[in-house]
Amino acid sequence: MNLFDLIFNKKIIKAKNPRSTHPKTNGQKSETIDGIFITYKKHPFSKNIRITPKTNGNVLVTLPKNVSFSYAKDFVLKNIDWIKENAASKKPVPLDIIEERRRLAHKILPKRLDELAQRFGFKYRKVFIKNQKTVWGSCSYMNNINLNLNLVALDSEFIDYVILHELTHTVHKNHQKAFYNLLVKNMPNALEIQKRLKKIKISCLN
Repeated sequence: MNLFDLIFNKKIIKAKNPRSTHPKTNGQKSETIDGIFITYKKHPFSKNIRITPKTNGNVLVTLPKNVSFSYAKDFVLKNIDWIKENAASKKPVPLDIIEERRRLAHKILPKRLDELAQRFGFKYRKVFIKNQKTVWGSCSYMNNINLNLNLVALDSEFIDYVILHELTHTVHKNHQKAFYNLLVKNMPNALEIQKRLKKIKISCLN
């Protein structure tokens, strides 16, 4: 899931927060909590309180019409640690950092891809270096390989894992048993590295 949402159960809201008796507002208010700009917005079709970090580092809190702003703020305060972590991760990476990574990626990644392909007997057509937001790499049905330029911000073991993962897709296009058998044959600790890589968010590599 690309959006980091916290959902609060509708029944709990109704049980603990009866219909608001506060004077009517325009359905929206904003405040800053611990340096994070938070906007509360009531929506006629919302059934839950939803917290959504935005790409500019701000946070949108959507709530049902019958839930008070003070109740929504209490919910925010209970989850402020989660909000801080995910609001920070949504901030865009500065352009100069992206361009430096792009330069390094074009210098390092194609060479390493070729080295590993030759060592383990894989064949691919072309390699493309891209600034991808959600994936570290991919392999097309034509065996063209895409590598995320942000890989150069990681340790070399992660780079090798992603490259070997995509090279393995030149033989097996799915993630079934044969795929992992071949991957682990060429990289015995692949599953352990995969587990650690899943914990790294591309958007956090500022």
